[in-house]
Amino acid sequence: GDSAGAQLHAIRTELFASEPFARLLAAMTNLRPTAYKGDVRRFRPGLDYTVAHHGILTVDPRLDATLCVVDDEGDLNSSAWDFGEVGGFECYIAADEEGDAADAATAAVYKAQGEDDEDELLSVSASFNTLSLVHRDEGLMRFVKYVSHLAPSSRWDVAMQYTVEGIEDSDDEEDEEDGDEED
Repeated sequence: GDSAGAQLHAIRTELFASEPFARLLAAMTNLRPTAYKGDVRRFRPGLDYTVAHHGILTVDPRLDATLCVVDDEGDLNSSAWDFGEVGGFECYIAADEEGDAADAATAAVYKAQGEDDEDELLSVSASFNTLSLVHRDEGLMRFVKYVSHLAPSSRWDVAMQYTVEGIEDSDDEEDEEDGDEED
């Protein structure tokens, strides 16, 4: 059989990059994808994470679609991922003008979920076969917290970023172009 990476790559290219999936996202979110980029990623226990930095700062609205796969079979494995005990969760933070949020996020790589972090807006726990959709406005950063050596498995995911426009917004623009705008 195919490796996990090859299977996730097929999901990325054949499903997440398809027009039918873009229509499904539009129906679920009222946001129309206009462009996309994405990766298949593996975060190994005790080794991998991503870092928040101003280079990943959102400048245009994005829709993040992340299909996550971990071993969460059984109560012990499930609770380890659910409560952030082993890291591996996706974190969204607000950037500040001085860059302190990125510095704090870097320092918090080892901090457990649930500890107070005033810049943290959302944490999405890792779980098996779960698709998360997050509409990310400008000024936000996302990263995956360090996966502890105690994690029951690697965290695999297909992480897509779609540049989006509101469906109503695009209809309004078309009306303006057609001369239907009222003065």
